[in-house]
Amino acid sequence: MTGPQHAVSPKKKTHRLQSGVLTIPNAIALSAAAMAPVLAVVLNAPAAAAAAGAALPLSFLIAFVAAALVGNTVVQFSRKLPSAGSFYTFNSKGLGPAAGFFTGWLFWIGYAILAPGLFTAFGAFVHDYVLATFGADIQWWLFSLAAMAIVLGLSLRSIKASVNLDLTLLVIEVVVFLILGIAAIATAGPGNTASVFLVSSSPTGFTGVGLGVVFGLLSFIGFDAAATLGEETRNPRRSIPLAVTGALGAVGIFYVLMMYALTAGYRLNEPAQLAGFLKDPNPFVTLGQHVTPWLLQPIELAAIAGIFSCFLAIHTTTTRVMFSMGRDRILPASLGEVHNRWFSPHRAIVAQTVFTLVIGLGVGAWLGPGATGAYGFTGAIGTIAIVLVYILSNIALIRYFWRKPERKVLTHIVFPILGILGLAYPLYSVSAPGQEFPYNLVPIIVLVWIIAGAVLFFYYRAKSPEKIAAVGAFVAEDDLPLGEQHEQLLTARATSVQHPTIAEEAALHPKIDEDKD
Repeated sequence: MTGPQHAVSPKKKTHRLQSGVLTIPNAIALSAAAMAPVLAVVLNAPAAAAAAGAALPLSFLIAFVAAALVGNTVVQFSRKLPSAGSFYTFNSKGLGPAAGFFTGWLFWIGYAILAPGLFTAFGAFVHDYVLATFGADIQWWLFSLAAMAIVLGLSLRSIKASVNLDLTLLVIEVVVFLILGIAAIATAGPGNTASVFLVSSSPTGFTGVGLGVVFGLLSFIGFDAAATLGEETRNPRRSIPLAVTGALGAVGIFYVLMMYALTAGYRLNEPAQLAGFLKDPNPFVTLGQHVTPWLLQPIELAAIAGIFSCFLAIHTTTTRVMFSMGRDRILPASLGEVHNRWFSPHRAIVAQTVFTLVIGLGVGAWLGPGATGAYGFTGAIGTIAIVLVYILSNIALIRYFWRKPERKVLTHIVFPILGILGLAYPLYSVSAPGQEFPYNLVPIIVLVWIIAGAVLFFYYRAKSPEKIAAVGAFVAEDDLPLGEQHEQLLTARATSVQHPTIAEEAALHPKIDEDKD
């Protein structure tokens, strides 16, 4: 017994994240920060209002419902399959290794490409703030590099510190904007009306509301980030569903409230006011000047804090997905290693940092670092990839629970079908032909990425089929019965002659047997 134990044990430290170090509030903070609620309302509200008009709150309410349908899928899977791989693991179990591979391939780039846009946006926002406040014209990329250095240090040393910082910044920025929103509603006078929740409030009716929903759904991208903490959170089968539900609910209510405050405070139900709003480069600053002029500095600082907290959260989420794929040998195996002292996926963190710097500095120099430059372009690419993953996950949920005795018609069939329908239009709107440059390149880039993934998949299937077979094999084992863990360990040792690395790793990170839960 001594020999085999010594042969396997060293890998446990190398390929295992630190379990039980995070709590439900930590996981909520990651999901909420990834959604970047303040950044979303600042950037997406004006874009949505151009189509929805005074029905802006209705568009975000519908988007909230659609996001909740996808949230149901994350919750249902997280109760069964808590893993740092998140959708990568979910879809592997629901649709098979091939779907799991392409899910990981899309999910990885979907989150990874968001980071360079946030990297440039942070520098652009801080540059503008410093120039306007202190008159100093400092290059944007210097601020971006400083933020990247902080993110790198926090990610390497402590996931606990990272999510706690996210939570702190999140509370501050949300409180500042809530004060603005409440003040706007209190002083709106005739702007306060329930008609903003009617389709008739949109100048173009259902079409305008539908386009507004697209931007609303974009604001919810990232709600699933907590699922990537499935191996580091205490009691993950209970904590992760609560964290996803809590983050989605809290941020959804915040969105609807802020959209109503903006609509009422700006009086978008009046045609002249709506016309002025559509020409306003920063409606929330204008609103603050009218209702809370003493809050202008905190509003701008809250927006900067929101970008940074989102940057940190997206970086954390991406590295967990890369770590899971590296551990399964789909990406280079070194990405699946964990630091011996800090328990962080340090090689994945460094790789994502290099990717962010190269793409961020390159696209920032090409398109500019602001919201309509690198941030918007990379965000569009990430949105298409992630929405595709969401749709696949809804299909996977139906298939996974189809023959299980605990299958429920509403949560395991009806909700995922509605989720698919709710995501179809936003996906088409973002990827439809005829987009202006450089957004016409977005669908092409995603398609090229999928083709590259197909080439890699068929290569692995021909040369290393055991890699495809092991896709999504690792889940958090804290709640698995000891008997099942022991059984899997024996099975792994029995098959280690053929695939020793994968078998030993799977023994240390047990699989969920689809036939007995």
